[in-house]
Parts: sequence; structure tokens; C-alpha cells
Amino acid sequence: MKRALKIILTLLIVILVLGGGFILTLQIFEYRPADSTNLTIEHVPVGSNTTYVPTGTTLKILTFNTGYASLSQTEDFVMDGGVKGRMDSQDLVETNIAGIADILESEAADFYLLQEVDTDSHRSYGTNQYEYYQTSLSTTSVLAFNYRCIFVPFPLSFSQMMGKVNSGIATYTDYTTVSATREQLPGSFSWPLRLANLKRALLITKYPIDGSDKELVMINVHMSAYDDGSMRAEETEALQSYMQTEIDAGNYVIVGGDFNQTFPDAVDITTGSNDTVTYDYVYPLKDPTFWQAPPLSEDWFVANGFQFGVDITTPTCRLLNHPYDTVNLDNNQYYVIDGFIVSSNITISSVETLDKEFLYSDHNPVVIELVLN
Repeated sequence: MKRALKIILTLLIVILVLGGGFILTLQIFEYRPADSTNLTIEHVPVGSNTTYVPTGTTLKILTFNTGYASLSQTEDFVMDGGVKGRMDSQDLVETNIAGIADILESEAADFYLLQEVDTDSHRSYGTNQYEYYQTSLSTTSVLAFNYRCIFVPFPLSFSQMMGKVNSGIATYTDYTTVSATREQLPGSFSWPLRLANLKRALLITKYPIDGSDKELVMINVHMSAYDDGSMRAEETEALQSYMQTEIDAGNYVIVGGDFNQTFPDAVDITTGSNDTVTYDYVYPLKDPTFWQAPPLSEDWFVANGFQFGVDITTPTCRLLNHPYDTVNLDNNQYYVIDGFIVSSNITISSVETLDKEFLYSDHNPVVIELVLN
């Protein structure tokens, strides 16, 4: 009996030491970005002339959460109620990368705002998606990391663990980029969850405008998803502060990306007795246990003259609680969380969510056409 207890005690000590050592390692190598970081503007053509952004001419901008080329039709995801953390093979990931690149090329946009772009991650078999898309588009590009961890021990399955992650948001364009910064957003998960979690940020790029001393300010955003909503509120307030600064300077402002909040046009909010609030989503929540994308409050944006660029006729995102049901489409949970917010000195010509049936990602691309006044 004593021998058995000794063995059990020894095993517990070993587990505690290994677990503590692992957490200590994550602590030591935790990604700790500065509040503001000047980023390298990459792949600038040698000897190229400055290409100014025109006024009075239609510009086309595409935003697309690419799901690290690993969240296609066949996939589920553990945080959404599924079981997986990565695809079954590198070939499958590379098929998605090629498919995403085909979509980007075929749209021939002036600007591309991409989210969840991996560079060297175990979860996507070490593929450098940032470079692949840059090669396909042959543009200048900027990458802001928002997820770096030496090993993410989740989900708790050796075949599905995400492992090493290097991922971020990326902006591509042929127009001359005069500056690019990564602005850290406030809020974080509690310790030790934060050690292996995202560090959300804004990617802010600026472009000179033809015949003007003002600039076009492009903000690429990917906000928090699995918090209780408080982090998204903090992030939105920080975003508004950056937008206000640029508007006060007389610049043109375009924000695009994955807000992980439902756009105002896609939800009706009703306040009943006892101040109970009911959300009537254009794509209703099929199960109260499903992940919910809370409404993005329009009050501040409307009060300051901003416009929402969103298309609610097609969902921009699906839940990954199971693979995409292509037979019974009503069996899928949908959201409208991707789109644009633009300043009042810009005229929106059109907005379209491209119905790609979530073939290569759990998101659909959204394209906006607009004119700088």
C-alpha cells in the first residue's frame, strides 16, 4: 500500500513539475508587443514612383478573414463546439491557400485587408500564407502579428493541438504606403490563458492622396471573439479613438475587417419590460448555447458621421460547430460580422458579400466600392 502511494505521489510531483515548467516556458517566451510599433513596408518595387490615391475615382477594397487556410467547408473548430484544431494534411491547407489566392486575384481590388494569415504555424503545417498571397498579387504588403506563441496546448488532443502559432493581419496594395503601424488594443484574458492567446491589434496604413495634403488612413481590424464581450467593448472604444484622431486631422478613414460583432443593419434590438433586451438577428441564433456575436453599437459612429459598409443579403461567417452542411443550408449557423466603416468624406458606391459558400474559409469575402470626395 505504501509503495502504491509513493508511486502515485511521485507521478503527481512529476506532473506538477512538468506542468509548471511548461507554463513558466510560456511565460518567458510570451509575445509582448509594444503599444505602438512601426512596421516594415515590404515588397516595394525598386525605383518605383509614388502612386497617389485619387479622389473622384472608384476604389475597390476587399476584406477577408482567411481562417489561416484551415477552416474550410470540411472543418469544425473546438472553440465553436467542434473537436478539431487543424486540418488533416498540408495538401488540404495548400489547396485552400491556392483557392483563396484565386479569389483575391479575380477580384482585382485596389486594397486587400486580410485576417488570420499564418506565416509559420504548426496548425497550418508551416505554410507561409502571407508570402504566398503577396506573390500572387505582386503588391506592396504589410503584416502585423496578433498571435504568436511557441506552443498552444489546445485542443487537448495530440493530433489536433495547434502547437506553434505565428499569425496576423495583412494589408496589400499597389498604392504607395507612407507609414504602417501596429497599434495594440486594450484588454486581455486572465493569466495563464493570456500566455497562449491572441494579442489583438489594429494595422494602420497611410497613403498620400493626389492633389491633397491629406491622407487615406486604412485600418485593418480583427477583434476578440471568445471573451464575455467586455474586451470587444474596450477594443471598439480604442478603435473609435484612433478614428477620431484621423478625422480631426481631416483625413479619409476606412476601417475594414472582422469585427466579431454583428453590424447594426443585421440585428434589431428591442428593450422590453424590466429593461430586458432582445436581439433579433437577420440570421437567427439557432441554439442559445451557440457562440453569439453581440451587436456593434452604432451610436458613436453615426454621431460622428461614419457610414457602415455591409451587405446583409449574404452571411459573412459561419459557426464551426460542424462541417458546412451543403445539403441543408438551414442547418448552418450564420453571422454578419465582416465589413467596413468609412468616414463622411467618402461616398459608398456598393457593398457585396461574395457568396463563396465557405469553400476555403469559415468567412466570405466582402467587397466595397467607394469614392474619396
